[in-house]
Amino acid sequence: MPGKKPKLMSELRRRGVIRALAAYIVIVWLLAQGLVDLLPAVGLPEWAIRVFLAITVAATPLVAFLAWRYDLTLKGFLRDPADIVAGRRDTTLRSSGRTRGSTHQHNAALGVMFASWRNKDGELCEQEFHSAFIIGRDYRVDVRMKDDRISRRHLRVYPVNDKWHVKDLGSLNGSYVNGQSIDEIKVDPEVEVSMDRHGPKVHLLVRVADDTAQSASTR
Repeated sequence: MPGKKPKLMSELRRRGVIRALAAYIVIVWLLAQGLVDLLPAVGLPEWAIRVFLAITVAATPLVAFLAWRYDLTLKGFLRDPADIVAGRRDTTLRSSGRTRGSTHQHNAALGVMFASWRNKDGELCEQEFHSAFIIGRDYRVDVRMKDDRISRRHLRVYPVNDKWHVKDLGSLNGSYVNGQSIDEIKVDPEVEVSMDRHGPKVHLLVRVADDTAQSASTR
């Protein structure tokens, strides 16, 4: 049990819940100060400020919940689009009898996607994928990168026919390739994406098996 409390606090900080609550308290305090000065001018009773404070206190759990579940993006305070994508993907995989990471009926022409990045200690990490995956700082994503500049679900890498694509999931700080902001691009055969203009980078490389070399080695 003692180890769970620090883990919870770390998760609250990572998700931005503590930051959101602190901002909420400051906003409520400023509004309350404004109401105190405004009440005599508009003729409202003094108990109006108590009602306002009671409502804001009651709304605190809702603020915490929203901060836990959602990201504030450039498009507004929206549900993370990757939640919808992941749900649809899991439904499709279950209906076809496949699971995440399955290589069953893998398209040889598509190749294997290799993602490489450096962790917070500067160590090089690499992972291979045969199906779509998500990059972000949420603990539930496939490639987790711990950096505040990265959104919980920042990038989605996925195959379309015989090509791999990478798409920004409405991230707060955006995604960049060679200094240019991108929404969606093709990985052909490799690309390095920066999350935030000067933030952490992930290198994506497609490797296609050499069928000729494989057949020669089995003779």
